[in-house]
Amino acid sequence: MAAITLQGTDNYGKPRQAFADRLAATSDAEFVKQAETAIWLSAYANNNPRSDYHWQADACYDEAARRGKPELYRQAHAQAVASAS
Repeated sequence: MAAITLQGTDNYGKPRQAFADRLAATSDAEFVKQAETAIWLSAYANNNPRSDYHWQADACYDEAARRGKPELYRQAHAQAVASAS
């Protein structure tokens, strides 16, 4: 299966698709770590609606769905919540 498709560029002018391609190339364990980081940083950047971390966290959700493993995103989310406590 191909990676999810992301349009546009990030805040540094790099294609968002590069992030999607990197996610698609990760193992499930690596994916959970990257998703946890994106989710945590998205929450941390809640005062900045233009933060790249918001669309990256969304992309992680979509990647977990593409893999047919939504539990990976749930695990990453739970770990992000636990690490914030």
